[in-house]
Amino acid sequence: MKIIESHPGVPLVKHLKEVAKNCSTIAIKNTTNFGFDKTIKSDLLYICGFYHDIGKATSYFQNYLRIPDEPHNSLKNHSLPSAVFVFYVAQEYLKNSGLPVDLRFLLCVICFIVVRRHHGNLGDFKNELGINNFKEDLQKQYISIPKDAVQDIIEICNEKLNISVHWEDFIDWFEDDGFNKETRLNLVEFYNLNFKKKWGNSKKSETYYLFLWMFGCLLLSDKSDVILSGNFPEIKNLDLNYLVSFRKDNGFEKPSTTINNLKNDAYFSVIESIENKFAPINHFYSISLPTGLGKTLTSLGAALKLKELARLQEGKIIIAIPFTSIIDQNYEVYREVFNDPDTSLLLKHHHLAEPKYKESEDTVRDSQESQFLIETWQSSVVVTTFVQLLECLITNNKTKLLKFSALSNSVIILDEVQQIPHPLWEVIRQALFSIAEHLNCYIILMSATQPLIFKPEEEITELVKNHHYYFTFFNRTRLINKAKESISLDSFIELIIAFCLNNPEKDILIILNTKKSTLETYRNISTVFDSKKDEVFYLTTLITPYERKRIIEKIKAKKRDNRQIIVSTQLVEAGVDISVDTVFRAFAPLDSIIQAAGRANRYDEKEEVSEVFIYKIDELEKVTGFIYGADLLKKTENVLKYYDTIEEKEYLHLIQNYFEQVKDLSEYSENKYLKSLLALNFEETGDFKLIEATKTESIFIGLNKKAKKVWTEFVALQENDKLNTFERKDNFASIKAEFYDYVININIPFKENDIGLPMEKTHGFYYINLEEQKTPIYNCNKDFSQNKEGYIYQGINVLTF
Repeated sequence: MKIIESHPGVPLVKHLKEVAKNCSTIAIKNTTNFGFDKTIKSDLLYICGFYHDIGKATSYFQNYLRIPDEPHNSLKNHSLPSAVFVFYVAQEYLKNSGLPVDLRFLLCVICFIVVRRHHGNLGDFKNELGINNFKEDLQKQYISIPKDAVQDIIEICNEKLNISVHWEDFIDWFEDDGFNKETRLNLVEFYNLNFKKKWGNSKKSETYYLFLWMFGCLLLSDKSDVILSGNFPEIKNLDLNYLVSFRKDNGFEKPSTTINNLKNDAYFSVIESIENKFAPINHFYSISLPTGLGKTLTSLGAALKLKELARLQEGKIIIAIPFTSIIDQNYEVYREVFNDPDTSLLLKHHHLAEPKYKESEDTVRDSQESQFLIETWQSSVVVTTFVQLLECLITNNKTKLLKFSALSNSVIILDEVQQIPHPLWEVIRQALFSIAEHLNCYIILMSATQPLIFKPEEEITELVKNHHYYFTFFNRTRLINKAKESISLDSFIELIIAFCLNNPEKDILIILNTKKSTLETYRNISTVFDSKKDEVFYLTTLITPYERKRIIEKIKAKKRDNRQIIVSTQLVEAGVDISVDTVFRAFAPLDSIIQAAGRANRYDEKEEVSEVFIYKIDELEKVTGFIYGADLLKKTENVLKYYDTIEEKEYLHLIQNYFEQVKDLSEYSENKYLKSLLALNFEETGDFKLIEATKTESIFIGLNKKAKKVWTEFVALQENDKLNTFERKDNFASIKAEFYDYVININIPFKENDIGLPMEKTHGFYYINLEEQKTPIYNCNKDFSQNKEGYIYQGINVLTF
């Protein structure tokens, strides 16, 4: 008899046993609470894993495996026949479980759906049981499966779960219309009774996350067997000693300055608070500290201590950060703490992260395994983006859900949490409540400007004892409110130039809300201050990441006798560790203004208080409302209208007042994603995006020799006919980070189809070679120096079309 295969050369029974074993392992390791016994949870996942591909036993699929290049009809598809059999087995298994009828039915439906969709995305719950259009196909598929061979496979599961399932009984059940129109009607009745009438939000949300957990477990188990063949890395267990040793070796416990003394006090305050306030039922904590007080290491210490107290031996620490620039910066700190660790201990995951999984100095997994291990967060500490984390919580997407089970037993740090858009507060609040309760997660929200996503001291515990003291201690900056009346951009530029002339020793940062206004301001200022003593910098996304990094390096390496004038958009407000004397900030929401103030006198090193001037600019009013939302700007006006000058010690009161008003906005915002989550409308939750996509065109700038080399490699990859789509993607991953160092994205103007460049795109990108450029698309100040990397432009590069 021919061996039934799941993949070329792989016996089906071998694959099913491995996937089922992986499912059981995850179910046992994950601490979950979904209102039924953990043995039932584990056994149901085992059933899903063991039978998820039983439909591959059809002659139609086996013929497809043998001769894949010939045309085949839909009878080769295996997910639906597998799912119907799983529904039957789950029914048989749960018959004597003692669970209520409604819960048994729900669990059978979940098992059916996660198997049916394991090669796609989850569909809306109430539509998923319809199979009447496929009855004829299913009958042909089942008849084509060899009875004795499939029964031999079934007996393995029977023995494992101590049940008695027979293929012939299943066929009789199916032919007697066991899975019939009534099953579908039962689902509709169940949905209308429970989701529309009986259940509250917490029960609906529990069901949503049970779906996501079971679906994610099956996906991870299946892919793991195909990609890793059981060769999982060994994930190390962490404790606080790593950080204790690092702090001791680097003199943290013997601070020599006032600010370092405060950092030390804050750190020990947090550790002591956790020891005193921790209880297994308290899942939410906050760390509220001003800018520059060491939140990165303090939060890591808090997470390690929480992990110890909650006994999360195999749990991860997941650190989510809004911007990749901060990720890269903080990752280097963690790398030092853990002494240049392997990826199994410390992992960085964002769309431009290096796609290499290192298990030791000499052992690196191949590209497919590396990508899979990184994307499924196989590490003790994961440093990632808000997008990667939060879009995994509100989704139907199989790729995003591969890492969902990694959340169980984890400590999650949300850094700069104020960056979460307020219209999404309610759905994210519900998501975080659910994973905390059902996946045993502990969550730390960290910010200098703590938003009111959770009710202070009622739903979330502040870990910094007397945190108000740290905000009142400093007198580093003061806000000067000039926004009660608006001025023109020309007047704004003139008063900045006058200020710079009158204060020749002061480093100045100017933050505007659009690239166009920033560019105009830079051009005017740079013509006035064109000398060796004044360094004028331009920082926006109109210049490549390669140049931005080098400009920031140059700002940090300031020459003692030089004065710096920096013109930037809001990108400088988070993750850019600079300290100037004076800030000019175009009007923005209050949390952005406070973040801007954090770029002045950051380490209390200036001789006098730094002033942060806030101006409302006529030309920017409309676009500022579009960028930030008119409601947030109005709330900021309400908070600031009674002030001309605000000292730093008043910032905390100011921001609390602001966020109380923003909370009202969040509660009354129309939240379609929360509604779709609570209705199990998975297709709509699949549209959830933390950051709304905009229409853009991508331009690759041939800036230097390195850039031209990586562009040539990219084109060669795209035009290599010997590579298929997946191989191209795989090979591109190795140069992706360097490639995007030279890419800028330009928004397509309203009602336009493109950005109007006088050239054709090459493989999705416009390419600009600066040396061959005949029209002024990307201009360079020709103040550059030659070094081993090619040309590094020290002047300003801008688009001028």
